[in-house]
Parts: sequence; C-alpha cells; structure tokens
Amino acid sequence: MHQMVKPIAFPPSARRNRAETVVEKLRREILLGRHQPGVRLPPERELALRFATNRNTLREALRTLESENLLRARQGDGIMVLDWRSTGEMSLLPYFLTDEVMNGERFEALITLLHLRHALVDQALSVAARCADDVDLRGLRAALSQLQAAEPGQSAVQADIEFYRRIVVAAHSVVLVWVFNTFARIFEQLGERYPELWAIDADYTDRLEEVVRALVAGKDTRARELMNQLLNLRNSELLVQLVPPGDGLFAVPRPTVKTKSPTKRKRK
Repeated sequence: MHQMVKPIAFPPSARRNRAETVVEKLRREILLGRHQPGVRLPPERELALRFATNRNTLREALRTLESENLLRARQGDGIMVLDWRSTGEMSLLPYFLTDEVMNGERFEALITLLHLRHALVDQALSVAARCADDVDLRGLRAALSQLQAAEPGQSAVQADIEFYRRIVVAAHSVVLVWVFNTFARIFEQLGERYPELWAIDADYTDRLEEVVRALVAGKDTRARELMNQLLNLRNSELLVQLVPPGDGLFAVPRPTVKTKSPTKRKRK
C-alpha cells in the first residue's frame, strides 16, 4: 500500500517573498507579450529600480525565470527573452491560463487541457477498477461526501479536485498521480479566478455516485462510459462560460455522447 504524504511546508523568508513578487510580475509581462522573444531585457540595475528591489533579489528572480525557460542570462550577452511557446513546460500553464483575459490562445489551450484531463481520468478509471482496494474506495466515497456538502466557491473547487485525485490515486500509478497533480494546480488557480464556474449541484454529484458504484462493482467499461458522458457535458458548460469576446471564431465542443438525466433520489 502506497501512502500519499504531503511535504512539510516551511515558512518562506522575507527575501524569498520579495523574489517571488518580482518573478510573478516579470513572468506575467513575458506571457502577455510585453517582452517579445529574442529581445534583451533592460540591465539589472534598471530592472532592480523598476521593481523596487535590490540586485541580489532580482538575480534570484531571474534564476527562477531562467529555470522556467522564459529567460536566458549569459555574461556579456545580457538577459534574453526566450520563445517560451517552444521552450516552456507544463509548469507555465497555470500562469498562462489565469492571467488577465481569456483570449483566443488561452481558450484553445484550455480546450486542450480539458481533453488531456478527460483522457487521464479515463485511464485512471480503467486501471482503478482492477487495482483499487478497500482503502481507496473508502477514500473515494469520503471525497464524494465532502463534495456533496461543499459550499460554493473555493471549497467546492478543492472538493471537486480531491474527488478526481482519489480516482487517480486508486489506480496506484505514480506517473498518473504526478500528471494529475499538475492538472490540479492549474484547476486550483482557475478556481481562484473563476470560482463561479464550479457549480456543484445534485445532478452532478448523483452522476459521480453512479461512477463510484460502477467502480466498486469492478465495471470499468460502465464507469468510464458514465464519466465520459459527464465530463463531455461539464467541459462544454465550462467552455461556454469562458468563451472569449468575439466568440464567433471559436467552436465550443459539444458532448459527443447523448446523456440521460438520472432519476432523482430523495436525499435523507
């Protein structure tokens, strides 16, 4: 049995906080195109003055951005902005999606992200139906109960993410968990920016309960079919609400499977 242990969170230093502030501001400017690829940034002294910090803190921030493949710093050559669309990694996606307006490029990225999450959950369900033990299933039921009781807003976002995390953990694949954790971070930040999109209603949780019952019964095909219907529906609803201005250019994917509303049950 593999235990999922959270890392210890140590309080950050004041200097680290200042460096992170510079990182956030400069990263945002780069992702918004205010510093084009191939362009050199102003000298360190000028940047330090602009961000109201000292050069040591600025250099720490620049090293972070260099590790994210946004910048390249070379002695005698200055600080060059990289083409992050070709050099970046998944770690940039949360910042890219949640910055300012949901423009066309971000909207297309979100569509891709939802498709990837869908594929990941489908794979996890397929494996979990064979590998999940009693501890996994109890954890999944507990996560569903928390989701049903969650208040609107950030708590609903967290509970929703935790439910899907429990499905992935039940597959007992460290790779699937790591990939899901990347997605979770992105959806947490989207939830902070757009909490109103996470509408947790009885219909949604009823459908998830059907998925859990199929999973407990070891019916992976049925569990995946039910989840496929639900995610197609939810993804379409999410994209309709986030479609950027001038939405005539964007075709929002619709559910590919006809869905049937489950019979309403009286809640005790």
